[in-house]
Amino acid sequence: MLIAPHPDDEALACSVILQQAVRAGAAIRVVYVTDGDDNPWPQRAVERRWSLSASDRKRWGKLRRSEALAALGVLDIHPADVQFLALPDQGLTDLLLRDCNRALTRLIQVIDDWSPTDILAPSLSDIHPDHNAVAVMMRLIFADFLAPRVSQWNYLVHGRSPAFFDRAAELSPSEVETATKRDSIRRHQTQIKLSRRRFLRYATRPERFLRVERESAIWCDGAVHSVSRTRDNLNVDLRFTADPFRMQRSKLFIFGRDSLGRIRACLIRLLGCSADLEMLDCATNQRIGIARYRGHPFAGQFTLPLHLFSPIHDLFIKVDRRPWFFDEAGWIEIPSLPSLEVTPPMISAEAYSLAVRSCTGMAGYGTQEKVASVTRRSSGHNCFGGKFS
Repeated sequence: MLIAPHPDDEALACSVILQQAVRAGAAIRVVYVTDGDDNPWPQRAVERRWSLSASDRKRWGKLRRSEALAALGVLDIHPADVQFLALPDQGLTDLLLRDCNRALTRLIQVIDDWSPTDILAPSLSDIHPDHNAVAVMMRLIFADFLAPRVSQWNYLVHGRSPAFFDRAAELSPSEVETATKRDSIRRHQTQIKLSRRRFLRYATRPERFLRVERESAIWCDGAVHSVSRTRDNLNVDLRFTADPFRMQRSKLFIFGRDSLGRIRACLIRLLGCSADLEMLDCATNQRIGIARYRGHPFAGQFTLPLHLFSPIHDLFIKVDRRPWFFDEAGWIEIPSLPSLEVTPPMISAEAYSLAVRSCTGMAGYGTQEKVASVTRRSSGHNCFGGKFS
């Protein structure tokens, strides 16, 4: 089962693995979370109009659905194997932070109805806000609802995060697979109108997949240099790039569950100087605590109270410094405390072909910590050493 945030993600990130799955005779289900209908610049370019109404966007969404079906047809995947959830395009981060229970219920129902053995889903490290929001939802589902026999694999469409690329296994395409992938990408005519070269470059790259495991380490990314978690506090060491466009509206989001298992999300607006800052509930905008920042506009440390969050559930944090469209980095997963109080076994990773399920390599490492604490990992470290075949 492929979970795609938008029409075109299947062609850009998963065309080769889908071709191999078809040849292997695997049952395939493609689920589009949104219709890609809030896509104003390509729509303006194609339709030669500036003002776009709700009906214009709805029509655009239908067009993008038809392009997705055409792209999948190139891969021999039939319309009966496709499902569209029509969640709000460009609105999945707001949905995640304010009330994602209905979205989670729909995703869980889709997965439960089809009972996949393998799920392909976006990476937390993807810098598109819709992609990394879906990734957080899928992590919740993976932790709380999926049977142990179900494997989840992450793919990345946007960005070059070492947190993903240093660990992901490569699936290098054949010449025929590359040509087919290029043909599939071309079916998304609305998208290549403004980005033909960028889109077609995806056809020449290997596809990469990272198997989701229960982590005992934190893979820092973007402005987050290190993180440590105790039962009472979260300490986040931040190192900012000197980008004036990103300095103005920086926010830190924290997402997790409370002691009753309910989803909670809060935000802190950064000032760029040492201060005590309000923690605001994302759903109600009410103050729920005070965080302490000690530093300056380019570096500092946050200390955040965790009384609202359960220590037995994972946390997710993201620094939002978007000046326009893409995030600087995606979400960072912080493991629950019980998973860090026991010496974990050697972590191993087997790079399987998702189509034929053949093992081609493994590597691993071990670590022991009583609190979740880690600095940014070297880009040379790769604990997913194998490759898909």
